[in-house]
Amino acid sequence: MALVMGITLPAGLEIIYNKTLRMYDISVFCNVGKNPRFFPRKRKLELREISYLFAIAQAWANFTDEQKTAWKTAGDVIGEHGYNLYVQDKSYRIKHLIGGDATPSIYHQYLIGHLNLAGAATSALIVQYNKHRLYWPCSFKISFKSNLSASGPDPYARLKLIWTRYYTGQNIEETETIEIPLSQAWTTETKDITIQPGSKGRWRLEIELNDVQGDLYFDNPWVEYRGQVNTNDAYCDDVVKWWEGVNLPVGATLETIYPTGGAL
Repeated sequence: MALVMGITLPAGLEIIYNKTLRMYDISVFCNVGKNPRFFPRKRKLELREISYLFAIAQAWANFTDEQKTAWKTAGDVIGEHGYNLYVQDKSYRIKHLIGGDATPSIYHQYLIGHLNLAGAATSALIVQYNKHRLYWPCSFKISFKSNLSASGPDPYARLKLIWTRYYTGQNIEETETIEIPLSQAWTTETKDITIQPGSKGRWRLEIELNDVQGDLYFDNPWVEYRGQVNTNDAYCDDVVKWWEGVNLPVGATLETIYPTGGAL
């Protein structure tokens, strides 16, 4: 039977051990290691996040069945287990010193997109490009909350799906639109794509604001076909990376945020 032993050496003495004492060890496999006395910042953050899990698991265990069901319902929207969604959300709140628990929602989960127009900015256009073709059946949708006010003669907010089809030797651009009211509590709007003849080409999503100021919060801007969501950054984890600011004048802000205050 192998004899397994351990010894803790003060930092700095492992060299002496290797040069002197180790030669007298009756061992076939012997290894000497040193536990770090100082952790790098990244490692400290990782350990701190792991420690969150114990408190979060205990909080979840104390939830009522109704509370757990609410998180399950919210998680089902994005295909995530309710507990995992709660862990993700609660970890963010602990890390950023936000007290309490979020209220789970079927309209937004964890991070959301935010488009704000202030100052001299009264219009904006952000675009997400996609190199793939559409397939039938196809639909697109968005969850949003709007708090916008008119600031010109033609105020509107829209989500547009624009796609190309090749028919009778022509490249034809088709546009489907979801109108976003200027003032609207969180809701979800979905639209089916009208089938058109010809060979389907690339598509893109556009969010356009015109002659307005204020806030547009959004989540889950999905284009769905072939039984799956085909949008990049479907959960708004990094809208700055995946949405191009074609028109973002001074005073316009595009960002990913955690919803608090007026975003709820």
